[in-house]
Amino acid sequence: MKRLYLLIIAVMLSACQPQLVASTVLPPSPTLEPSASPSPTQTKSSTSQPTQTMLLPTSTIQAFQVCSPLEEETLDTLSSILVNPLVIPPFGRDDGHHGLDFSYYRRDARESIEGIGVFTILSGTTVLILPDEIPYGNTIVIETPLSELPESLQEKLQSFYQLIPEDIYYQGECPEISPPTFTGRLSVYHLYAHLENPPSFQMGEVINCGVQLGTVGNTGRSSNPHLHLETRLGPSGADLGDMAFYETKYTEAQQANYCLWRMSGYFQLFDPYLIFNAWLADLTH
Repeated sequence: MKRLYLLIIAVMLSACQPQLVASTVLPPSPTLEPSASPSPTQTKSSTSQPTQTMLLPTSTIQAFQVCSPLEEETLDTLSSILVNPLVIPPFGRDDGHHGLDFSYYRRDARESIEGIGVFTILSGTTVLILPDEIPYGNTIVIETPLSELPESLQEKLQSFYQLIPEDIYYQGECPEISPPTFTGRLSVYHLYAHLENPPSFQMGEVINCGVQLGTVGNTGRSSNPHLHLETRLGPSGADLGDMAFYETKYTEAQQANYCLWRMSGYFQLFDPYLIFNAWLADLTH
């Protein structure tokens, strides 16, 4: 009987011992940077065995992301509503067409593009907000440092950036222009014009890709509702100031800023489809 009691006690004691469970250590995610301290996604085993770090599954963070600028449209469908393509004029001239115009009169159940949401194509910082003036109407400009884009896209965009002539003959009556401070770094500036209402953002506000900026309108020098999307490569951190043109009521500062942006060669146009296609190609790999 004594041996039976001892056997029962031994079984009970063994049941109270902590159970060691082998944990599976997942390979580090390629988006994780080495760190001296565990990241929020790391936990430590609480067993009496030597401490072992376990990485939990994490979502992949896209360092480079491109979003469609229009509600209910994808990057693939935008070409079907492109009504006015990019035509880059020589430095000093304001003719051609300085961006892409997207519009339609009837599309599926919609009878007009007016009122459709307009969204950021890239994450960036607000550097200019314009009221309903000529020619852009209600407008917002966002700056994205070139260094935040994939290296292959950086190289392609930089290859299009031309040397600026010392003497430029300006079309129209441009006031004296003060060149922007050039730090040696370039940024992509993306402009969204003719919005229905003034943008409700603040200068210097960070706006992520796919955030709604407003709705398609018919403000400024516009004959029908459309989104005018303009992309330029220029010196980072530029102070674009207020800009307007083509009416005598505008100040010299407004006109000079407009000429600097449109004609000086410091902010050089490129086709937004260079960005769209880079993103679509990235998705297929």
